[in-house]
Amino acid sequence: MWFMKTLLIGLILLVGLSYGGAKAYLHYKVSDGMDAAVMGMEPYAKLEYGGISSTLTGELTIDDVKIQVKGFGDNIVIGHLGINTPSFLSLLSFSNLSAGPQALNDGAPEYFGIIAENIKVPASADYYRRIYDKNIEQLAPADIRQRGVQCVGKYGFSPRTLAALGYDELVISTSVTLRQAETHFITEMNFDVVDMVDVEIEASMAGDLMSGAAMGASYQPRMRSLQIEITDQSLNKRVEKYCTELGLTPEQILRAHLNALQYFGKKNHIEFDKYVIDPYKEYLAGKSKLIVTAKPRKPLDLARIKKY
Repeated sequence: MWFMKTLLIGLILLVGLSYGGAKAYLHYKVSDGMDAAVMGMEPYAKLEYGGISSTLTGELTIDDVKIQVKGFGDNIVIGHLGINTPSFLSLLSFSNLSAGPQALNDGAPEYFGIIAENIKVPASADYYRRIYDKNIEQLAPADIRQRGVQCVGKYGFSPRTLAALGYDELVISTSVTLRQAETHFITEMNFDVVDMVDVEIEASMAGDLMSGAAMGASYQPRMRSLQIEITDQSLNKRVEKYCTELGLTPEQILRAHLNALQYFGKKNHIEFDKYVIDPYKEYLAGKSKLIVTAKPRKPLDLARIKKY
C-alpha cells in the first residue's frame, strides 16, 4: 500500500513537472515571437501586452494587448488574442512550426481557430473616425445626408450615430475555426458586438483543407452548404427609436432598411429575392433571429456564387 501510494504521488509529480516545463517552453517561444513582432511593428505602431496564457484544453492567448498606430492618439485594446486547438499537445506542435511543416508529423489537428476577444473601440476613437471618413470619401454617396441613410447605417455607423444609438464603446469578440471532416471541411465564423448583434456563419466546403492550402492562389474552393444566423441584441430597437426621433415614419424606416440591404447586395453582386426580404422584414419587426441558408444541389464554385 505504501509503495503504491508513493508511486502514485511520484507519477502525479512527474506529470505536473512535465506539463509545467512544456508550458514554460511554450510561453518562452511565444514571448520570443512577440518580442520580434514588437520590434517589427515599431516603425508603424507601438505594441504592448500584459502576458501569455495557455490551457490544457488547447487555447493560447496574448492578453491585454494595446496597439497605438503612428499618427493616432487612441489605442486599439484587445483583451485576448490567440489560437484555439484540440489540446495542449496541439499547441506544442504549432510552436514548432518554425522548423517547417514536418513539425506536424502526426497530421493537422482536428480543428484550428483564431480568436480575438473584448476588442474595445470607443465611438469617439480617432482611428474609427478616420476609417469611417475615408470610406465615405471613397464612396462619395449622393444620399449620405439623408436621415434614413444615417440612422440605419447604410454605409456604416458614423461616430455621431453610434453615440445617438447609445454605444459609447463597442466591445467586439470574433473567432474563425477550421474543422476537417472526412470528405469536406467546415469554416465557422462568429462576430459578436455586445448589446448590438451576434453573427454566426458556418460554411461547408468540399475537399481537403491542407491540400487546398498547398495549392495557394490557384485553389478554387467549392461550397456544399452555408448558414448565416444573425441574432439581434438590441440594435434594431435602438435604430427604430433613433430614426423615429429624427422624424421618420415606420414606413420610411422600413424603406431605409431595405434600401441599405439592396445596397449591400449590389456591392457584393447578390440580388435578394422575397425568400430573404420577407424574413428580413420579420426580423426588423421584432423577430430576434434571421437565418439565411444556401444548399446547392452539388458543390458550387465560389466564383459562380453570385449566379446561384
